Amino acid sequence: MAPPAEGWKRADDADVLKACVAGDEEAWAELVARYGRLVVSIPRRYGLGREACEDIFQEVFAILVRQLAGIRRRTGLPKWFITTTHRVCRQWFQQAKQGKHDNHALGDESAMISGREPPPDLLVQWDRQHLVGQALRRLGGRCEQLLIALYTDQGGDGYEEVAAKLEMPAGSIGPGRARCLRKLMEIIESMEAAE
Repeated sequence: MAPPAEGWKRADDADVLKACVAGDEEAWAELVARYGRLVVSIPRRYGLGREACEDIFQEVFAILVRQLAGIRRRTGLPKWFITTTHRVCRQWFQQAKQGKHDNHALGDESAMISGREPPPDLLVQWDRQHLVGQALRRLGGRCEQLLIALYTDQGGDGYEEVAAKLEMPAGSIGPGRARCLRKLMEIIESMEAAE
């Protein structure tokens, strides 16, 4: 299966997964680009260190490889990643208690990790955050840079700092922000409609 004219970046999950089943390496790279940050963010939220996050990332994608052909609800892929990563984290904590993870700090094992599924409110929150991240990625270019600089942990600077960082006039930050937010909302709405 050939990628769409604009590449895998704009293809929906079902098409990317179908190409992954067929062995398309570019589709795999796109799948990792879409969901890698989401997978790593979950063990980080549970207080695990970099090495543990990497181990969990590897395990989640190994599970995906084994289950790829059998994934039925391809539009529910974010939930699959969240739930699977939560389960792998839970197993990791259980193994850590048994002394199988000597080099890792146990982190804050809260009630969130005790259940087989993440709590529904966290599932919704993480799914929503992932959707916004994917929409930002689709937005791309100057708008993506501007919104990240204004609203994320990587940015969060004031208009003057953002203007200097992006080499833009400070007076164009507000109107640019409004335009970019409108575009972002259109992308989010189209992604939600596709699901």
